[in-house]
Amino acid sequence: MIVGVDIDNVIADTEKEVRRVLENDRGVSLVREDFRHYAIENMPELSKDDLEYVLDRFRDGSIFLNVTVIVGARETLERLMQKHKVILVTSRPPSVEAYTRKWLEKNCVPFHELHFTPESKVNGIPYDLFIEDQDNFACEIAESGSYVLLYDAPWNQHVSHDSMERVFSWDDIRKFCFPPCAIGHSETK
Repeated sequence: MIVGVDIDNVIADTEKEVRRVLENDRGVSLVREDFRHYAIENMPELSKDDLEYVLDRFRDGSIFLNVTVIVGARETLERLMQKHKVILVTSRPPSVEAYTRKWLEKNCVPFHELHFTPESKVNGIPYDLFIEDQDNFACEIAESGSYVLLYDAPWNQHVSHDSMERVFSWDDIRKFCFPPCAIGHSETK
């Protein structure tokens, strides 16, 4: 089985780091629920200067180095890799590949392949399962025929699809992927 996994807000708690940077560097206090859109450009809570500050951190890659790993991600990925091909697929620009690889190595995040696909995550790889949080990519992936575990977030509450299941933690992902509720078993949801 080929498992595609997004990085930001699925493995890496990027939104939390964005909030920390805005609070510490700009004095802007936001809560998770303020992120009703994946694209921070659509957040009315941010001034043009605050937005540009954060986008500069994304463009130069510096924001990615201090992001924490979401609880359970590393362990579940290790287990998935024992029987399946795990491909990390990120919409980060290829220009931050070095920062991304450094963060993955520093945090011991296991994977077989890493792909940078800023425009589309449907990249010719026949994923059996894809773990994603971004609304437009989740729908695109589900429409392509892959089953999607939609990692719950304020910005994806409007998303649903017959080939999609909402998950709230890596514990939910683990329960979906491994016996007795694993893919390919009669107990599959």
